[in-house]
Amino acid sequence: MKESKGNKHLSKPVDGIYPSKHSGLKELAEAYSKMSFQARNVGKASWLMARMARDQNTTVVMTLAGAMVPGGLRNTIIDAIRHKLVDVIISTGANMSHDMIEGMGHHHYRSCELDSDVEMKEAFIDRVYDTFIHEPSFNGTARGIMDKIPLLEGRTSNSITRFLGSIAESECILKAAYENDVPIFIPALNDSELGIVFNRYNTKRPPEERIVWDGLQDNIEFAKIIEKAGDYGIVICGGGVPKNWAQQVTPLLEYLHYTPGVLKHSFPGYKYGITITTDTPVYGGLSGCTFSESISWGKYIDDPEYVTVNCDTTIALPIIIGAAIDIIRSGG
Repeated sequence: MKESKGNKHLSKPVDGIYPSKHSGLKELAEAYSKMSFQARNVGKASWLMARMARDQNTTVVMTLAGAMVPGGLRNTIIDAIRHKLVDVIISTGANMSHDMIEGMGHHHYRSCELDSDVEMKEAFIDRVYDTFIHEPSFNGTARGIMDKIPLLEGRTSNSITRFLGSIAESECILKAAYENDVPIFIPALNDSELGIVFNRYNTKRPPEERIVWDGLQDNIEFAKIIEKAGDYGIVICGGGVPKNWAQQVTPLLEYLHYTPGVLKHSFPGYKYGITITTDTPVYGGLSGCTFSESISWGKYIDDPEYVTVNCDTTIALPIIIGAAIDIIRSGG
């Protein structure tokens, strides 16, 4: 029996990659798109990232959870800001705390001569998996912030991050966002080193001089941005509070505009989505919540375009951002 070359139900053969034949991240993303597994998803995410960025009618939200900055993604996110790939950032307080440390001239390190965590504790070296930071870097950063806190205006986390970006002395996400008018919200600001700094500042000041963070007003400020947007897309790095906080904006808007006795979905939800995660939904964890599950809540339109990349974010995000920049530059 002669072997069939195909079937009317099949199309687009898998095309293996020749690494030697590709120059540039655009070509790599295109080749990945013709492969399988997570390579295909990285490729698809790269093209979707570029399409969202080029659409002037689409507001792109990026969420950051996990040790993104200590892991080395600071410059990648700065690139995304400067190349107009993202319009709003929602982050954990920890990521922005570590970013501000770099912004005040301190560093994270790849190696440490000490072997045990007890020895590191005694040497005031803090460990984030395989990244290390000298604890006095936090203290130096805190002093630099507290000296300028009287310049802070506003009560939302976005006003706080704008203030931090304005006083940052070295390249960092906060500084790039401030210079490019990209709002950064920290919905769990108190759960971070920054929260500790502001707590310390408040304990040394009379009530009328203390910092007041209005987390509920954060919700309203972000909701107003989305309400004014045409379409909106999201790039989720990790999960946790930033992911859920960014996605709950549609239910929030519906509650804000709720008419008693009238139950309807008044706001369409996100049109596009990219998530980079190592979590799975089967254990009931919030971070593993799928796009399709979120549709049932009205957080996405009924037929959104989305890509889930199951990968370490430090591997996938630089490729996706770099390829999107390359695609836009080339007009692809």
